[in-house]
Amino acid sequence: MLEIKMRLFHYTDVNAVKSIIENGKMWLTDSRFLNDSQEMHDGVERIINSLEHQKKHFSHRHECLELAAGYLAQDLGLGPYFKSERRPVYVCSFSEQCDLLSQWRAYGSYAVEFESDDIPLHLKSCVYDVDEKNTQASYGALDALEVVANEMKDDGLCGAPSFEAVANLVSLAATFKDSSFSEEREVRLVLGHDKDPMFNQRLKVLFRAKGNNLIPYVEQEIPVKAIKAIHVGPMRDQELAYISMSAFVQSQSLSSSIYAESKQHCVKVIKSAIPYRAP
Repeated sequence: MLEIKMRLFHYTDVNAVKSIIENGKMWLTDSRFLNDSQEMHDGVERIINSLEHQKKHFSHRHECLELAAGYLAQDLGLGPYFKSERRPVYVCSFSEQCDLLSQWRAYGSYAVEFESDDIPLHLKSCVYDVDEKNTQASYGALDALEVVANEMKDDGLCGAPSFEAVANLVSLAATFKDSSFSEEREVRLVLGHDKDPMFNQRLKVLFRAKGNNLIPYVEQEIPVKAIKAIHVGPMRDQELAYISMSAFVQSQSLSSSIYAESKQHCVKVIKSAIPYRAP
């Protein structure tokens, strides 16, 4: 979870900007449909390896340690989607980097700037370094093992504490990214890891079209006061895009109910300084 106040940038297209401003909601995408083809795989595999290591080298032998490790590994799964049908993971991505050309090229011609302190949700910085991944996986696995083993010792059953232990590991796995993406300095909002459809805890899943696929996503309300600016990226006719976005933001600040909580709130519109003539 982020503890330091910072500005975060959500790179996206103009339709998403319009939706965020009008509705005060962010879309979190099913992790299976994100750009990193190894999304969740690397994190879960490292955590399962850490579970095996802890099981063999734990400082004091807990009578239920092996059973606990098996429970955790089974619940995480090693299939192609890591049991996402039971514990789906939805992600909304932000970057600590402002006006980054690779982000404009990859995600869209606009970026919504947020203040992290004004987002009342758990935000997690992504981890790219291999040693840091292994360290966090090791500590996470140890904490989960102790919770599950102690619960098994008490009554032989796994209840809410064990479910939460798995949810914490899934959330951790969702922050592990390949080092080739490190330039993005990504910060994530993660939902769904702590929901269990077996107990009617499903999130309301919506779908949007992208190419030939329907992409699953969920919505999360974001306070309008968290939005500080809309950045217009490098593009042809950037000045025209800036004028139209400024007019849109002004019209919303005067008429939309999502601004009723703070009529003094101002969303700036800022042009990228990168001299790249995007198509």
